[in-house]
Amino acid sequence: QCVVVLYKCAFGESKTVQSLLQCCREDEGIAKQLSILFYDNSPEAQNFDASAWPSMRIAYQHPAENGGLAAAYNQALEMAREQHIDWLLLLDQDTLLSPAFFHALSAATRNPPPEICAIVPKLVQDGKLITPQVVAFFQNRYLPAGFSGVYPAKITAMNSAACLRVQAVAGIGGFPAKYWLDYLDHVVFHWLQAAGGKVLILDIAIEHRLSLKNMEAEMSLARYANVLAAEWMFVRETRSGGGPLTHRLRLVKRALVYAITIRNKAYTWQTLRAALQAN
Repeated sequence: QCVVVLYKCAFGESKTVQSLLQCCREDEGIAKQLSILFYDNSPEAQNFDASAWPSMRIAYQHPAENGGLAAAYNQALEMAREQHIDWLLLLDQDTLLSPAFFHALSAATRNPPPEICAIVPKLVQDGKLITPQVVAFFQNRYLPAGFSGVYPAKITAMNSAACLRVQAVAGIGGFPAKYWLDYLDHVVFHWLQAAGGKVLILDIAIEHRLSLKNMEAEMSLARYANVLAAEWMFVRETRSGGGPLTHRLRLVKRALVYAITIRNKAYTWQTLRAALQAN
């Protein structure tokens, strides 16, 4: 079961949608393996042309309210359970998919060990690895160069192109609605591994666009405020990353970096305010 979440992005402008369509057209085997839900959180519904996806299991939904990623993923999770599908592939609108990714994913999901709860590729932007990362005390670390397989320490990864075992996600209660947008990936990977699951990292890299890499151009101050709030909620709930005190130090460090690297100092002050807020 594949879910593609869109927001203010036309089908023709989404790298994910266009590359997914190309993969399905090039390889009928890929098309036959997928049940696809396009979940459109945009203010207005789009005209969806199902004829562009011939002989495929396709659905388009435009909810009355924008419930973010959590609502979309839970809808796809329920569809997977109803159809007795074992794996759920999460996709946003800015990931460049390839046939090689689907072939690697197909092989990995065939008969994995029961403890494998998630299968993820390496996402890169401008030639640099952005995810998955190794969870560390003060700041997450990048994987060792060339690593693939099951890493011995806890891993976190971004939502897009992550393939999760349906039974494992259902076992942690699905996708928590309070993390409706930001930090949903981190909290889900945390609880999946806390329940004994392991993450399999594919030896495949695909391109992804991350808005945090270009703050001023691609992330509004309102969205950044939501990131900070979700980040604090995650730290308090999971005690990850050394807990609240260490997180305050992380935020102060981030504010200093933003003061040097970002022209709009509102991002710096917003980060400092988050570092000083009461528990």
